[in-house]
Amino acid sequence: MEIRFVEQDDRALAQLSQELDSFFFDLLGAVYLEYQPHNTLSGLAGGVVAYEAGEAVGCACWKPFDAVTAELKRVYVRPEQRRSGTARRMVAQIEQHAAASGCHRMVIETAKELDGAAALYLRQGYRPLPEGFGPYIGDSGSLCFEKEISDGTMR
Repeated sequence: MEIRFVEQDDRALAQLSQELDSFFFDLLGAVYLEYQPHNTLSGLAGGVVAYEAGEAVGCACWKPFDAVTAELKRVYVRPEQRRSGTARRMVAQIEQHAAASGCHRMVIETAKELDGAAALYLRQGYRPLPEGFGPYIGDSGSLCFEKEISDGTMR
């Protein structure tokens, strides 16, 4: 497996992001349309695409949330590649990139229906953020998490 950093206009990233949108629409129906404005690729600070045998199989990105916080976005792995460690490796790359860019904290929101995603974040050291953050504060359809990603030094 190879993980490549990409720009926000990367074709593979756009394709995988569209697949993720379709997945969420199939899962949540019209409710997903309320979340769609938060899931664009504009404003990304970093993104990765995972490749297996030359085929794009997953993506993950981050956007600045505030001066010291990054928001993990668009984490997706194609169904046939799930449970292979792909998501774990992509998230770790994104965390390192955000930390190197001066962020100290990472936040992520996912749908409450996605037990596997929640378990992934918990295994990677994220803590539940019951009150939510940003547009997800008080959103009963969302699960939010946070993680300290810096080494404790100020940048």
